[in-house]
Amino acid sequence: MKITSYQNGTRAALAFAALLLLCACGQKDESTTMPDAVKPEAAVTSEVPITTSSDEARELYLEGRGLLDDLHFVDAHDKFIQAIEKDPDFAMAHWMAANTSLNVEEFFDSVAKASAAAAGASEGEQLYIQALVAGSENNKAAQLDALKKLVAAYPKDARTHMLLGNFLNGQQDFAGAAEHYTHATQLNARFAGAYNALGYAYRSLDDLEQAKAAFEKYVELLPNEANPQDSYAELLMEMGNYGESIEHYQMAVDIDPNFSSAYAGISTNYSLMGEPERAQEAADQMLAAARVFAERQNALFQSATSHLFAEDSDAAMKVCNTMAAEAAAKGDHSAAAGAHEYMGDVMLNTGDAAKAEEHFATALEHSQQANINDANKAQAQRTYTFKTAIAAMIAEDAEAAAARTAEYTAAVKASGTAFERRRIHALAGYLAMTNDDMAAGAEHLAQADQFNPVVLYWSAVAQNAIGNKDKAMDLASRAANRNTLSPNLPFVRAKAMKLLEELNAGQV
Repeated sequence: MKITSYQNGTRAALAFAALLLLCACGQKDESTTMPDAVKPEAAVTSEVPITTSSDEARELYLEGRGLLDDLHFVDAHDKFIQAIEKDPDFAMAHWMAANTSLNVEEFFDSVAKASAAAAGASEGEQLYIQALVAGSENNKAAQLDALKKLVAAYPKDARTHMLLGNFLNGQQDFAGAAEHYTHATQLNARFAGAYNALGYAYRSLDDLEQAKAAFEKYVELLPNEANPQDSYAELLMEMGNYGESIEHYQMAVDIDPNFSSAYAGISTNYSLMGEPERAQEAADQMLAAARVFAERQNALFQSATSHLFAEDSDAAMKVCNTMAAEAAAKGDHSAAAGAHEYMGDVMLNTGDAAKAEEHFATALEHSQQANINDANKAQAQRTYTFKTAIAAMIAEDAEAAAARTAEYTAAVKASGTAFERRRIHALAGYLAMTNDDMAAGAEHLAQADQFNPVVLYWSAVAQNAIGNKDKAMDLASRAANRNTLSPNLPFVRAKAMKLLEELNAGQV
């Protein structure tokens, strides 16, 4: 049986650092107990101090933090840069600049500057920066240790709980994340961002009613902000209420015409409703609203996915080529790598393994030229091995598939993250299925990423093959209708819906 899998195709992101630090896919530490011995600056203040020599810089920093709370990344980033201009040694302004960076190279530059300025900052700020540096190096144990110390030193600071909750959320410890988000709301009942994060944690726990309540509170606290409407719209889309979701996304656009993710949500809703022309129209509107390179890359990516939902791979590749060309012209190797990686995924979807490998090789070449640290370059190498292992399966090259799977497994066990450890099971499951061992395939895929539509689809196929019809139906339904903003959903949605239809009709 041929296998196709497209796991987490890279895309340009406005909040690269937020994804890396706050939603890190690191290895889960089973204990979230706070360390016993931490010197508490909290004896003086319940919140982490803000250390700067400039009152103007402090004011700009606080303005930027408020904008970031409402997810105005571009505007917030401008404020943090202005704060740094007033005080070049303002460590937390560099920390915030990293968390709102518009490209990967800028992120690592800001991380280095935050680290260099840390000595003049408070203990709490130093812990913030230690966590940032550790996250940038994929050192999840050190990252978690710094965050736990931060919460222990400042247990009454809602932002420290928010930060630890975000880390746990990124590790798919959603219950632990929800606990810290809830604590943040108890410390500050008007901390709107905590309700937003809590809604996503509950959504991941499949508690959609509590998720809805959290998002409704978020909307109540910020009725004139776009992101609460955007978050609520995303939940509605996840629940299959596509028309109502579009209404709330439109409310977000009406509030802020530059709120790009709302256009993406509208586009995806129309794709899920089977209206490809309107989906593409929304992607075009997203592109027209783009203000910076990263927003333009995201809009082009949305255009590509809308074509993929419509099963038009040629049109999607044309858009991806534009993404790659613009990234290359700008000298942004990380963005170029992401574009080529996704182009490789598209080629896997068409069954062209050779062309896919060419794009994966180009993506790796760009990653190695990018201004990123060695840990991330090593991870890019592992991603290349993962992707080409799948390409070998599609090409029915059993020897290469087995060798690359073994190579990836060894590399991840030596220095990989928890996200990559789940990918070990994905590869093992796919490889087993190519060898017609459906039981082993089902067992491994159950331990892979349960938020990846491709994993869910092939899990459904495997479960059906071994006679677990009810389980197969549940998995096929989740593959088709959940994780609606996953970049992998366009690759399998039509297949998952067809499988679900056949299972309901008793045809398979």
